[in-house]
Amino acid sequence: MLLALAAPLLAQPDSAKKEERYVPKIDGLVKVKIEESLYSGHARFDVRNSRFGAQGNISENMKYRTQVEFSNEGKLSVLDAYATYQLPVASISLGQQHYAFSADVARSPMQNIFANRTFVAKYAITYVDTAGNVRSLGSRDIGGLLTVNLQRWIPLVLKAGLFNGSGLNNPVWQESFNVSVKAQYGGERGLQAAVSGYSGQTPYAQRITMWGGELRYIAPAFTVDGEVAQRTYEHNGEHTLTAAYLQGLYRFDLKPNTLAQYLAPTLRYDIVSNGRYDSAAGAFDAQRLSVGLNVGVLQKPFRGEIRLNFEKYIASRKPDNFHTDELLHDKVTIEMVVAF
Repeated sequence: MLLALAAPLLAQPDSAKKEERYVPKIDGLVKVKIEESLYSGHARFDVRNSRFGAQGNISENMKYRTQVEFSNEGKLSVLDAYATYQLPVASISLGQQHYAFSADVARSPMQNIFANRTFVAKYAITYVDTAGNVRSLGSRDIGGLLTVNLQRWIPLVLKAGLFNGSGLNNPVWQESFNVSVKAQYGGERGLQAAVSGYSGQTPYAQRITMWGGELRYIAPAFTVDGEVAQRTYEHNGEHTLTAAYLQGLYRFDLKPNTLAQYLAPTLRYDIVSNGRYDSAAGAFDAQRLSVGLNVGVLQKPFRGEIRLNFEKYIASRKPDNFHTDELLHDKVTIEMVVAF
């Protein structure tokens, strides 16, 4: 009799653990900064990102991800909205998601090690529309992505996707889809390499092709990371942009204290050829050297960094509005980013 009464009580912990697996995991991020142009003397405060999201499983095989951005030029924007069905060595994701081109393009603000993005992330996915305005494919699109994970045998992950090519929150009917492919080799530590490609049309029916290569080495205390990307599109002829970067950091852990848990000096060199960011300013070629120091604060489930950056630009071909636009000016930046 006592055993019969105790049986449901003994089963409760296992049942609670099972239900806990399906509780959504909430996450968020805030990224704010102040920066000053050393050429013009102008400065500004900026709320670059304010994100909130949730992810989780509804069964052993099916999971979901949602995320919104509250600081998209003053508007709310849906970033992620997709469902994934997991098979033994593969998964299929449908919805709005990263289209598997370039790890740098897809990095979250917390994963970046500098306040400002690399030239690869900023310019490799841009193009000029039929009216002459500079646009961006963005890092996400609506579509389907197949991921094949072979890591139980070899450290290789293969991805192939079909996407609308019409941008965020814009499910346009069309005759064909854009295609993305990626192959990445390596584990969580040590040497990693990847190649990726993208082919299709812009929302203005212009042909666009991109390819990229990645190489990095990840150790507990330091990371060295490099990428090269090239984009070709058709607008009154064929236009090709090439961008590349090499960056790294070394992390020094500090003794336990309430001010900071680590210091990480950072260094980056990147280059872009035939870049454009303004419809009337013309193309430019530039190099940039970035030096920084990241101060890390870790308090689970929270993570934060204070990033101190100096950027030195060398523009061998300047855009027409160089003197009045601070984008390619030498600058100093102080940034805070917090994630949970």
